[in-house]
Amino acid sequence: MKRIKDSYELYEYLDKKYGSRFNADPLVAMTGAVQGTFDGELFSITYLANNYLLLTVFDRDSKIASILTNDFNEVMGNQPIISYEMNHKDKGQDIVKPTIEWDVAAPEERIKEIINGRAFPDKPEITNIKLYNGKNVEDYLETKEEADERVKNARIYGIDPGSIKDVEAVKNLSELDLFFQISSLGHHIWRCRHEMYHGRIPQIDLTEEQYALEYMVYLTTKFGVELNEPEIDQHIKASESYNAWYSFYNEHFNKKLTQEEWNEFVRVRESGGDITPYLPQGDWRDLLVSGPKKELK
Repeated sequence: MKRIKDSYELYEYLDKKYGSRFNADPLVAMTGAVQGTFDGELFSITYLANNYLLLTVFDRDSKIASILTNDFNEVMGNQPIISYEMNHKDKGQDIVKPTIEWDVAAPEERIKEIINGRAFPDKPEITNIKLYNGKNVEDYLETKEEADERVKNARIYGIDPGSIKDVEAVKNLSELDLFFQISSLGHHIWRCRHEMYHGRIPQIDLTEEQYALEYMVYLTTKFGVELNEPEIDQHIKASESYNAWYSFYNEHFNKKLTQEEWNEFVRVRESGGDITPYLPQGDWRDLLVSGPKKELK
């Protein structure tokens, strides 16, 4: 089997092999996931070449995993590392999602994450764990000392500045300058991922840039934005408050100002002149639908 470089090629492979039995959205496949139905049963696959593959189904009696396991063993060049059931509530209903994972980049660490409840942000209950390496679940359970040491040495999104070189300078940015830094780095990360996906540039590790981005996002709290407190193993989640703040500036500078107005804004700003006429009017809080929330879920 030829190497499958991304989720879209995985979609094409499955579509060609299984024909009408397989039905998935090619547009979704371009974003890193293959989702649809196989023999009428719902499934979801996330895939990163030379790293991992997750197959999730939505029925305990599903036959999808048993049919596709050999295919995915070939794709990943290895057998699965673990299978389990994710259990959580959705609108008061108990949802069970049987899942099987392949990981060739860091299988031992991934197993530890799953067994110790660190694998998923919403922390679903994980049951019916099966390991494929001959070991037992107990072999991966963290002791209190190990957990304490991991937390002590952990890098936390929103706290760790990542690739930022001059942390104090970033801390002292004005609200406007912080927006421009967030917008610029966010666009850089998006563009790199887009170009990597299409094979136009080599694969790049953007971990440090992601830490830097979320560090700056969390700094918006000093301007009144409400965000979840940074937690170990958790990304900073965009809130209604943050979305209103970002949209307030983004809509103005990227959509309302003409190119001529933008050029004049840059010229006046660089010369130390009065930029007030080029700034958005009003307050970003006006974009909040229900006002700031004290508690974000």
